[in-house]
Amino acid sequence: MPPAGRRVRVVLQSRLSSTRLPGKALLTAASRPMVVLAAQRARSTGAEVVVATSERPEDDAVAEVVASAGLGVVRGPLEDPLRRFAIAAADLDDADVVVRLTADNVVPDGSLVDLLVEAVAGGASYVRLGGDDPALPYGVAGEAFTVAALRAADAQATSSHEREHVTPWLRETYGDHRLVVPDTDPAWAGLRCTVDTFDDYVALTRVLASVDRPAEAGWRDLCDRVLRSSPRPPAAAPRRGNVIGQGPLVLGTVQLGVEYGAANVGGLPDAATATEVLAAAAACGVTHLDTARAYGSSEARIGGALRRGLSEHLGVVTKVRPLDDLPPDAPTGWAAEAVHASVQHSLRLLGSDRVDALLLHRAADWHRPGVREAMTSLRESGVARVVGASLSTPAELVALLRDAEVGYVQLPFNLLDRRWGAPEVQAALADRPDVVVTCRSAYLQGLLVAPGARWPDNAGLDAAALVADLGGLVQELGRRSAADLCLAYVLGHPWVTSVVVGAETPDQVRDTASLVRDPPLDEAGIARVLEVLPAGPEELVDPSRWRSR
Repeated sequence: MPPAGRRVRVVLQSRLSSTRLPGKALLTAASRPMVVLAAQRARSTGAEVVVATSERPEDDAVAEVVASAGLGVVRGPLEDPLRRFAIAAADLDDADVVVRLTADNVVPDGSLVDLLVEAVAGGASYVRLGGDDPALPYGVAGEAFTVAALRAADAQATSSHEREHVTPWLRETYGDHRLVVPDTDPAWAGLRCTVDTFDDYVALTRVLASVDRPAEAGWRDLCDRVLRSSPRPPAAAPRRGNVIGQGPLVLGTVQLGVEYGAANVGGLPDAATATEVLAAAAACGVTHLDTARAYGSSEARIGGALRRGLSEHLGVVTKVRPLDDLPPDAPTGWAAEAVHASVQHSLRLLGSDRVDALLLHRAADWHRPGVREAMTSLRESGVARVVGASLSTPAELVALLRDAEVGYVQLPFNLLDRRWGAPEVQAALADRPDVVVTCRSAYLQGLLVAPGARWPDNAGLDAAALVADLGGLVQELGRRSAADLCLAYVLGHPWVTSVVVGAETPDQVRDTASLVRDPPLDEAGIARVLEVLPAGPEELVDPSRWRSR
């Protein structure tokens, strides 16, 4: 129902020049072009719908199909969707409301439009739902804003990012107001209800074929049908409410770029195997890949896989190259330039203009003159959604968490590493529940799970006895394997968002994903681990201190 005295117009964004699935707007879904179905579903409760496409000749077909279905159409610059929206609202008053939807998301319906409109009627200039909300499937999304706010954005937004993505200026200016949708199913987390690849199209058309009245079916019903028919298990629900929707398992990709790990016996996987590993991660519901400028060919291999259809399945966390080669007294500008140069190199290899998280490879680099400001500017410009650092010690963690600009940290943690339970560390973590905390070294580079692995000479404990005790705990606590126990221990700590685990083969990815879906250890199980296993000395739990003959 439109707010009193205001008109409401849904503007559905569409074009044929998609890079991953060209022409998808005209692909048949439920016996009609997908753009038409999306528009019909958007007006299921009576809203006015206009399709905004480009003025390029290839989009003539979109305009003709939309018009023949009795829907309104406006046209504008291909590379300036924000201008298209302003054109679509040209006849509206400043107080009227525009709802933004896209034609590749056919699940949203009139009831979601109504939720957005009600929020604007309540006083917001801008509001959104979905997108990176882990409570909703990917593709159940929409935005709403006043016409006055839209016109201000059109007049003042200048960057290509702001104009291409329509609403970044609105969020920055009026606040990122997120609408909480009631009655969502936790099992929807990680589902895909969008059409970005051919696999997406096939999956969604099969779901729509099971619906009698596809233009009128409720969006929740469609989500349930997608859940029941999904060929890939959905990602587990994100922990700690993280803003990038990162699931509990992150695929580490250092093994795909360099020979890495104490238990590595197969060397560097070839390119074909690397691609299969990444595809297996997407198929298993992994949400993010962890890489770095320092990981050899990892970023380039990831970029190749993303361009072949995995970019909407997998987010990327990458790290700036270590800045150890810069002189301690280098001018401020040197470090900032090194950060920007490293990031631009990473983006070229990844084939993307942004990443979900951008980290420094060394926590100490955060405190170099100019580096913090460079990282913050990259986040503010949309290159990264969150920034932070990889770290090694509790002191580094506490120092980083004091800085409000830090939104992501990565640290080593396993069942021998007791450093992170210190009161000052736990207090710092409790004060920053917004920070994504990803843990690496859950297997201690394979030492804890690989029989016969070569332990460092300065391990400082009886490795054979420890492995035997670990095996006993596996049996006592009813875990499937040492790997299962290691993961369950780390994820049993509520301050942990995710665990990053590498893989050299697709089977390893599938095995790890299966283990992560098992329940983590409870407090009693963690207490038993602490009772049976010794605390590892820092020379062992920090692999950078390992020594071998």
